[in-house]
Amino acid sequence: MSLPDEKSQSLLSRIFAFILSFAILYGCLSLGRYISQLLPFVFPGSIIGMLILFLLLELKILRMHWITPCADVLMRHMVFLFIPAAVGMVAYLNEVFDSVLVIIFNVLSGIALIILIVGRLFQHFTENKEQREQRHELYKRATNIKKLKRRGA
Repeated sequence: MSLPDEKSQSLLSRIFAFILSFAILYGCLSLGRYISQLLPFVFPGSIIGMLILFLLLELKILRMHWITPCADVLMRHMVFLFIPAAVGMVAYLNEVFDSVLVIIFNVLSGIALIILIVGRLFQHFTENKEQREQRHELYKRATNIKKLKRRGA
């Protein structure tokens, strides 16, 4: 019996790396699904699984190169993974078209809310105490002017 040549060893090591990376990703997904079943409210297990994977990578418990073989394949074929969802949407096109104004309103109001919150947080974290006091003083003046105009009108 002869030893396997270098090419077949390389193929075997790539297959083993893929199986290991798939097992890690599937393990995080399974743990996330299990945790979601324990919660008293509905929360997607896949999201919890991604958070677990993120924490394991961030805490350096897992190394990125351990999950890269399977992740690369999934990323390469991601378009095909969305086809069932897109086909499922076709069955509900009438409902989507009936609700198009509500959808547009929700999207635009969500964008506006995000812009306001992010802008306010940025303003809060970048201002020093003196700038904050100046802004509060300007706000007080503006509200006083509005009150005076209302009384005079």
